[in-house]
Amino acid sequence: MELKPGMSALVTGGASGIGKALALALAEKGVFITILDSSEEKGRETAALLEDKFVETLKFPPVVFSRCDVTNTTELSAAFRKHFDTFGGLDICINSAGIADLIPFYNDASQSWRKTISVNLIAVIDSTRLAIQTMLASHKPGVIINMGSASGLYPMYNAPIYSSSKGGVVLFTRSLAPYKRQGIRINVLCPEVGYLLALNFLYHTSWDFVIQSSKRLPG
Repeated sequence: MELKPGMSALVTGGASGIGKALALALAEKGVFITILDSSEEKGRETAALLEDKFVETLKFPPVVFSRCDVTNTTELSAAFRKHFDTFGGLDICINSAGIADLIPFYNDASQSWRKTISVNLIAVIDSTRLAIQTMLASHKPGVIINMGSASGLYPMYNAPIYSSSKGGVVLFTRSLAPYKRQGIRINVLCPEVGYLLALNFLYHTSWDFVIQSSKRLPG
């Protein structure tokens, strides 16, 4: 997809990390952004930062922040509706929200491993479903990028739940390849570097490179 000013994107987990970096890269191209994040403070700070990328005065906000727990389907659905009502469609969806809990699951009395699966996998499935519905309603082609991990391709022995959640994202995304016939390309990115290195890499990498990299992955 060739990015053009006036397109719109929704980014989950867009207030920090890789999601924030990609949102900034899109805003620099003139793409209108909806940020979903559970942190009100970080979300509004990022929204203000993104708005600075738009030099022209618009009749509607170029950036929308929605405080959202991605595991709450009611909140997630409302955020997609708000994006559609604001921008009239959806061209790009980036599912970047994720958590990493390295506590051995057999010794996890809090059962936080269930939250890891809910955020990293189930919420991605829900968001992808909503993105497809929104894109089809817009009658325009679209791109969905799900954030995987190298640990979803190879076992991560000290974090089996995290590795399983990302492995699920990889296979789920690749299974959606047939939607390309309807004009929706769905890809998964699997960073092979640590969090800080990945963030630094993306801040110094063009959005075009991200798109080209995603094309190398089947699905």
